[in-house]
Amino acid sequence: MNEEWVSVDYEGVVGYVATEFISVRFHIDEGETIEVIKAREAAEAERRRTANRGRVDASADEIRLLGALIFCEAGNQSYEGKVGVGAVVMNRVKSGAYPNTIHGVIYASGQFPPALNGKVARIYEQGVPACCLRAAEAAINGETTVGGATRFNRNRGNREGIVIGAHVFWN
Repeated sequence: MNEEWVSVDYEGVVGYVATEFISVRFHIDEGETIEVIKAREAAEAERRRTANRGRVDASADEIRLLGALIFCEAGNQSYEGKVGVGAVVMNRVKSGAYPNTIHGVIYASGQFPPALNGKVARIYEQGVPACCLRAAEAAINGETTVGGATRFNRNRGNREGIVIGAHVFWN
């Protein structure tokens, strides 16, 4: 080994430099604690979970229909949970794997039992609570509390995902 010359590979070309022209210094930046890393990752996950996903044009009837479904599925849940249910519907509308309308998603076979058993239609006719209409409008405007989740169920502690109140949301 020659200590007077050092080979240098720069973009695939090898050259040699005399050691008298080389200075090597190591500088270690500040490290992060596990707590700081976890906090940063949690903040990023929260940002992804709540990032606006884009507005979808909807009629007053579609807002009311979505509000009725939200009442049936999450009427006893927090506003955050209500928006989550609405966001699931809107994520489906945008996904391409489901019908591309609010009505089509809500009434798709086997998807939302309250829609298929007539409860959504009854709430639609009787009047949708204002908090559920606000959650529907928020979801239609792209607000989400569940990121891109396209599914939810009652939280029975046996599924991983975003837990909000009595529901768990996942893709």
